[in-house]
Amino acid sequence: MAGQVVDAATAAPVGEGFVVLLDEQGREVARTLTAADGRFLLRAPRPGPYRLRSERIGYVAFVGPPFTLAVDQTLTRQLAVTALAVQLAAVEVTGRTTCRLDPDRAERREAVWEEARKALAAAAWTESQGIYQYRTVAFERDWDESRSVMRAQLSDTLFGHARAPFASVPAPELAGHGYIVAAAESIAYYGPDAVVLQDSTFLASHCFGLVGRSVRGVQQVGLSFQPEPRRRLPDVRGVLWLDEATAELRSLEFSYTRVPEGVTDERIGGTVEYLRMPSGAWIIRRWELRMPRLAAQTITSGYGASQRRVVVRGFRDAGGEVLEIRALDGRRVYPP
Repeated sequence: MAGQVVDAATAAPVGEGFVVLLDEQGREVARTLTAADGRFLLRAPRPGPYRLRSERIGYVAFVGPPFTLAVDQTLTRQLAVTALAVQLAAVEVTGRTTCRLDPDRAERREAVWEEARKALAAAAWTESQGIYQYRTVAFERDWDESRSVMRAQLSDTLFGHARAPFASVPAPELAGHGYIVAAAESIAYYGPDAVVLQDSTFLASHCFGLVGRSVRGVQQVGLSFQPEPRRRLPDVRGVLWLDEATAELRSLEFSYTRVPEGVTDERIGGTVEYLRMPSGAWIIRRWELRMPRLAAQTITSGYGASQRRVVVRGFRDAGGEVLEIRALDGRRVYPP
């Protein structure tokens, strides 16, 4: 089906956003990025009843009236949307979040999650379409235990379309085995990517809350998450940070819970920075995973008894950064 998104009040085209095709149960079955003039083209997986939803960062999602697609039918629809800006009210930093949610904050929490979800879905879609070529630098860095002395660094610059630079294993696998998996001679650390963060298994196994902070004078609202109390496997806790004024997703910061051998160090974790393109598409601009180098230590007491414990002896960082983005026709789109 084809169509155009227009402003309900002025009939002017509305671009720089997504149009999502919803089935009868309200589930997303397809999405596409609108052109600058608001036009879009979508392919339904099968005939049946559908709705269209317009998604723009910072604006309330708009869902159009239902319609039915027949076999081999090409339908043209105009989606008239009302621009109602989302207000992400400032929140105070709170204490430890539990799954006993505060109903008075539920509406604000849902508003923040909806804006984060729009950006995460857009980032996953952008990657799946292969519409950009990236020049990226990937790095590995070894640090001492204080993270003040870099002992070694390797970097490599790549150009051309690549799969998601920061991608995790499927969410059900993480739910079943945890985010830290020990093998015979190594330990694998996994982080939640855009697909995992939207998955029902992640949403069902984590508690969510609201926090706030100021970064260089810019107020940010955060959707915090942590594993539910019954979770016994290694997991992640962290915050999705959004700009309070624009409602744009800025970054994901996370650390690990239940690190093997009882290690507790908040520096073990990762950071993912997101970027909105002028077209409305989203990409991961920078990513970093901080993994510990562990060593066994034996402590002997005054009575001759010895005790073994595992400590952090250093860190290895693995990450990268997007330096330049070009469209498939060679036109540079980032940096602008």
